[in-house]
Amino acid sequence: MLRTNTNVSSQNDKPNLRDGAITKGKRPRRKRSKRSRHQAILGAFMIAIGLAIVTIMFSLKSVPQPRHVVHQSTSTGSPNSQLLQTNQRPSTRALINNDLALTEQQILLEARDELDKFPLSVGIDDNNPDREWILHPGTEAQKYVHGESFTHKKRTATDVAKMLMNKKSIPDNKEQEDSTEFSVEKGYMRVPKFWDPQPFGEIADLREQYDPSIINNIGDGVRRYLGNFGQRLMTSQEAKSIGSHVKNGDELLETIFITVASYRDWQCSSTVESAFSRATHPERVRVAVVDQIHESDKPCSVPPGGSCDENPHQATCRYRDQIDYLTVDSGLSVGPVFARHLGHRLYRGEYFAMQSDAHITFVKGWDNEIIEQWHSANNEMAVLSTYLSGVEGHINEETGERISKSRPIMCDSDFEGAGEYKHLRHGQQPEGVPYIHDTPMLNPYWAAGFSFGRGHFVVNVPYDQHLPWIFQGEEISMGLRGFSYGYDYYAAEKSVCYHYYGRKGIPMFWENTSRYRGVGELGMTRLNAIIHMLPTRLRGKDWIRDDELKYGLGKARDVQQFFDTFGIHVDKQTVEHNLCKFVGRPMQKKFIPFLRSDGMGLDYDRIDFHWEENMQPSWR
Repeated sequence: MLRTNTNVSSQNDKPNLRDGAITKGKRPRRKRSKRSRHQAILGAFMIAIGLAIVTIMFSLKSVPQPRHVVHQSTSTGSPNSQLLQTNQRPSTRALINNDLALTEQQILLEARDELDKFPLSVGIDDNNPDREWILHPGTEAQKYVHGESFTHKKRTATDVAKMLMNKKSIPDNKEQEDSTEFSVEKGYMRVPKFWDPQPFGEIADLREQYDPSIINNIGDGVRRYLGNFGQRLMTSQEAKSIGSHVKNGDELLETIFITVASYRDWQCSSTVESAFSRATHPERVRVAVVDQIHESDKPCSVPPGGSCDENPHQATCRYRDQIDYLTVDSGLSVGPVFARHLGHRLYRGEYFAMQSDAHITFVKGWDNEIIEQWHSANNEMAVLSTYLSGVEGHINEETGERISKSRPIMCDSDFEGAGEYKHLRHGQQPEGVPYIHDTPMLNPYWAAGFSFGRGHFVVNVPYDQHLPWIFQGEEISMGLRGFSYGYDYYAAEKSVCYHYYGRKGIPMFWENTSRYRGVGELGMTRLNAIIHMLPTRLRGKDWIRDDELKYGLGKARDVQQFFDTFGIHVDKQTVEHNLCKFVGRPMQKKFIPFLRSDGMGLDYDRIDFHWEENMQPSWR
């Protein structure tokens, strides 16, 4: 319970007898001087004030916890005004909120050293308390389709045990195994828990004492703290409390987390080496690799220039403490969504979070460049995201120097597939030399191949654990969920990494098709249902509804605003084409004026624009 300071001091509690205060006895009364009368009046006045203060402070100490609550979730306003709405007097609410804010600040101040630790390794020990059991999404979907007994029908218990985390028997955690609730034979696997520092949970618990409408989801304190699972737009103060730093002399550097999902990719180790060797400040970079490999493959953890014993000067060797490898048997791969979900579980509080493929190369000084571009947007909710240009003709692979000024933007999308598999997919994107300078350019869509934003993006919008066999469709899912939490997407003016396209003979996760037949439809139905893109005729279909709050939409923005603004017709499953004509100077000119004054994203409630493919150029 919050405590209010009741230490009250009052001057002139006793009359000054020497200066003519009233006395009893037979002594004759002396006539008061004007000065003594004034002092007596002043003394009486101060006593009255002291009594009034004591009375007020006593009443505040006995204020009960609020019971009659009307929760008002808004996208603007002070952080404290959103914590408590009761039928108490406004002055009392203000005092309680002020104390609550001060308490929160004190908790964060005391935890600053803990929250600023870098790097924080996840570790590889299955018995690590920072891990938990989850049901493998392929197993989950097949049980949903085929019934609980599917595991033993489809493969032996030994097969499942061998695949799950490369084990030939169940985990050594005897206490949990005795309960028989979790076991690899039943399709469970142990994975890292999401980052969730105790101080944020402490603040969330404190807030719940005053606002019971805050969702009490044990183990998700940081998300309750950051806008309560998107029930409201997080405040600027909340957003800025996320993110570690590392010292470089007298300078504090913002840290960068890079998550890489790799499927049997021989270029993975070169990608990691490039990230460190071409960074201006590799000491602020941490890479987390989800390495899905076959026993015959070379692991990503083996540096490209040979072992660290043979060649210790490789960047991968010099910064080995800043790299985590989560190794998963390739037979467990059910598409990039689950691999990237595991990657988001490896985040540990870095200031920035980046996502890339396992076959890219970085430009020299990429870390300074991308951070500078992000800051130039003046938008805490900015996420720089686009499909990457190819290596050829864009970068000198030997020196890491950029040799082209062109870069892609994200503006072209359409529905593809049929029936339950129909979904919105981003197509080939236009590429060219930017004509907006010194700031990134707004575009409507998010891309999985490259994403760079604040660390709270992967905290608020983690990849969905329950989407097996999704390849196309993940980007509109992540993009809309991010939009609903208040995030905005931009194309960087300068590309900081390039992609190796046209590779031949590379294994793909499709080789697991026979293991997971029938699960793709279930995954696509869930994906479209969660982001409100399931057409009316399919809304009666059944789908896995686990963790809808954790992997669902926020309420900071309504996704219908996105559909209306950018010309997407969900029921008809059609789009208004030629949106790329608008993305660029016209969109920048029309939308940027509605960036909130505190830098917390664009205010779409004030944007009145609906794209139509035959729209006249008056919007220019």
